[in-house]
Amino acid sequence: MKKFLFITALMFSAVSYSQIEFIETTRTEITGKIEYVYLEKIGDQAYNFYYKNINDPIHEYVHFSFKNLDNDIEKLYQIIAKGFEESPRDPFKIKANGEVVWLKYTKEEGVTLLQIQQYVSRDPDVMTVSKLLTFNDVNKLFNK
Repeated sequence: MKKFLFITALMFSAVSYSQIEFIETTRTEITGKIEYVYLEKIGDQAYNFYYKNINDPIHEYVHFSFKNLDNDIEKLYQIIAKGFEESPRDPFKIKANGEVVWLKYTKEEGVTLLQIQQYVSRDPDVMTVSKLLTFNDVNKLFNK
């Protein structure tokens, strides 16, 4: 009886660990890329905006995500372009996927530049910062 129970238990454990489950993946494509910053489309409904954190010595990539429900990708571009036109003193704040993202504009030698900043949820005391982007960089990123 002990041998029977042992063999049965061994069979069921081998069967349960040998199951393979296929996971369906969503198609992604990089829609725009410049040095250290890129925009990734996930299927038809979402985007990831990646940038390297220049405050980190290893320059890890940080991102924020948003769904493109009501042509939100175009709205994001319009918000960013508006900042280049107005050069606001205070940064624009947007909320994407529960994260607050600051679009900070500065002027250097008469040229307006954009820097993306956000606190990452895994380490809320550390602000991540992108490299400075020109309006031409943003146009390349959004394919304009």
